[in-house]
Amino acid sequence: MKNYWFALKSYVYVDFKKSEMLLYDTESGNAIEINSRDIIMLVSQLYESKNLGVICIDMDLQKNPLILNFINEVVYKKMGDLIEVTSSQKKPVRLIPFLNLQNDIDKLAKKGAKSYILGRDICKYVLELNVYLNNNCNNSCLYCRAYSRQFNCCETDNSRRSELSLENLKYIFGQLRHLSVGVVNLLGGDIFLYKYIQELQELSVEYLDIIHFYFHYKNYIDNKLIDLRNIDLIITFPMDRSIFDKVWAQVKQKNVRLHFIVENEEQCSDVELLLECYNIEYYSIHPFFTGSNLAFFEKNIFLNKNDLFLRVIKIKEIFRNQKLNSNIFGALYILADGTVKANMNSSVLGNISTVGLLDLVYEELIHNTAWRVIRDSHPCCDCIYQWLCPSPSNYELAIGKPNLCHVKP
Repeated sequence: MKNYWFALKSYVYVDFKKSEMLLYDTESGNAIEINSRDIIMLVSQLYESKNLGVICIDMDLQKNPLILNFINEVVYKKMGDLIEVTSSQKKPVRLIPFLNLQNDIDKLAKKGAKSYILGRDICKYVLELNVYLNNNCNNSCLYCRAYSRQFNCCETDNSRRSELSLENLKYIFGQLRHLSVGVVNLLGGDIFLYKYIQELQELSVEYLDIIHFYFHYKNYIDNKLIDLRNIDLIITFPMDRSIFDKVWAQVKQKNVRLHFIVENEEQCSDVELLLECYNIEYYSIHPFFTGSNLAFFEKNIFLNKNDLFLRVIKIKEIFRNQKLNSNIFGALYILADGTVKANMNSSVLGNISTVGLLDLVYEELIHNTAWRVIRDSHPCCDCIYQWLCPSPSNYELAIGKPNLCHVKP
């Protein structure tokens, strides 16, 4: 028997929990799950600074069948290497994936960094703007105000009608040239009831590629100026087929995406029929939690273990999940009264009438109302799949559960 150097590949991610360990190959998607204390202690030695990612598997360790089988599995799955000690003059070194952000907001804040350092390149963080032009509408959708808390959708509050001032509208478009925004979603109530619709069309001419107009299909009106933009039609059920027929005839040749809001499997079946009947190519389906359809979500939305391994998760994605929320980061919501949020479910950051947009971004980076909300609470913090899972979404908030999965009930 010979002594061997043992090391994991640099692209293998390892997560340790109290009595479990996960080895995940971020290149192939292979995974090894361990609950043996001996093996967990062995792998943990790789992460001790003195060992530099490499440990010696001597003859005594090779006599342990659990350790031997584990090492053989690692080598067979090409997740690690065994090198004869006698074949190398010096002990090898293996780089271990380690998250270390130079501009980590929390680290900089603890060190007492100045605000200008914390806010460096802050304009690059705004990736999406969601602007609510007004909040009045003549439709009476059952869950109108709740839709926008789960996905991009219109929002109505006829009891407290308001609309974005022309001054605020001009300010928002004036800021676009200084930001890295890739998408600007314009929403309402009913956008066509917005007082400054003509001014909006003139201001938005320069940004045709990134602007999306959201309409409930019952509110859509054929408009040549708006039809040059990207159109997003919201479809709720029960659907008025006669109205939809007229609207679809007007928009089917334009840059349009349909957003179907479904509450149960019957409505999902209705969507399938509509897609086939109208030959709809570009669409999204948005499950909506009503408060009484949890079974629908548990069956169709909640994740199980197999779902996590349907695709290969890269190491950058795993590290990203440890620091920011990929579902929310970079988005700002500007409401009709000028208030700004990082998420429709989070607290107000300020009002663009009195506070600059970049100052509001700085507030979010420091106080973290939404952008950096991650899976660091129970039960996710005790799960070996913690950082492989997608970031928390609005559905967790709507349902009132920190995790939507069958792995850690």
